[in-house]
Amino acid sequence: MGVLAAWWKIITSVGPARRAGRQADLLFRFYLIKALDDLGVFHFLREPKAYGEILAEFGLVDGDYTREVFQRLARDRENVIMAVDGRYALNPKVPLPKLDELMAVTPRHIQPYVTLAEGLKDSIIDRLREARVGVTELFERGEVSLSDRFNTLLGTGIYSAIRSAVFLALSGEDFQWLRGKRLLEVGCGSGLETAELWRLFDGDIHITAVDRVPRMVALARSNLEPMLDRLSPGHSPVVESNRPLFEEGNVLDLKYPDGTFDAVFSQFMLHWTSEPRKAIREMVRVVRPGGLVLGAQATKPLVNPYMNLVIRSQRDSHGFFWGEEYRGWYRDAGLIVKPVTPAGIIGARKLVGEGIRHG
Repeated sequence: MGVLAAWWKIITSVGPARRAGRQADLLFRFYLIKALDDLGVFHFLREPKAYGEILAEFGLVDGDYTREVFQRLARDRENVIMAVDGRYALNPKVPLPKLDELMAVTPRHIQPYVTLAEGLKDSIIDRLREARVGVTELFERGEVSLSDRFNTLLGTGIYSAIRSAVFLALSGEDFQWLRGKRLLEVGCGSGLETAELWRLFDGDIHITAVDRVPRMVALARSNLEPMLDRLSPGHSPVVESNRPLFEEGNVLDLKYPDGTFDAVFSQFMLHWTSEPRKAIREMVRVVRPGGLVLGAQATKPLVNPYMNLVIRSQRDSHGFFWGEEYRGWYRDAGLIVKPVTPAGIIGARKLVGEGIRHG
């Protein structure tokens, strides 16, 4: 096991990271444009309009997010709107994207991102109007909840491959050390992640899995054994001593005392929080000295802009951040991390008085 194994796992499962990211980003771009088109923005811009006129016409509120949306669309290499002399206008040379055409050229393993992008579409207008819609409400609301859509996305091979790569990047010694230990899983989602972590150690690990969305916690709790049966029909029995504990919990204020766990794991979760720096400090706090901090987190500049804008449409989300910020936040919490692969895989020991060792 090691970094090369982690790289190989991602490349063979996901493909070239930049291409995969760009294709996913085009799906988020489509739904951001669709949200504005459904509102009538592009029809309104058949004639040039000042930014203030657009805000007044559609009840949008000026702010960093609103300005970034319009500036991004105008700066895009396929810019559906143009910015000229302080006014915005529809670009007649660039047609609005069509989903069927986009899906026809999107690799199969990237296509499930459409379910997440579609589920977040309505929240874009909410954010442009400064309506306060948080993560929990966003995931729970709707006839087909975002929880259900996210469950579909989490079931794809991309997340599983990256999860596997996190543990492949560990030394064999560190991997074996985790057996029988107490692991906090932050952001358990639909429960597939929990099942895969449990299976990785064939049940020889004590998992506490938390998520701040009640519907996700309930889904994860009910999904565990069916998922284990599907992933590994001959798995060891799930008994009281090795059954994961599923709890509602906010990573910004974990209810556990300092040093409760031997290890903590999180994957692609920090951008959904409002304060990723605080989230990191909390995760490190609840790991005992000598414990492991594990996970993956994509960062700028590799993260594409439209995915970032759509995720930031709910107001509790910080969105993606720069790699140097990410490393700095861990450094402030007492760990030195060196993310590897485009997925930002980390593995570090929390040591006191002996420096920091990289996993």
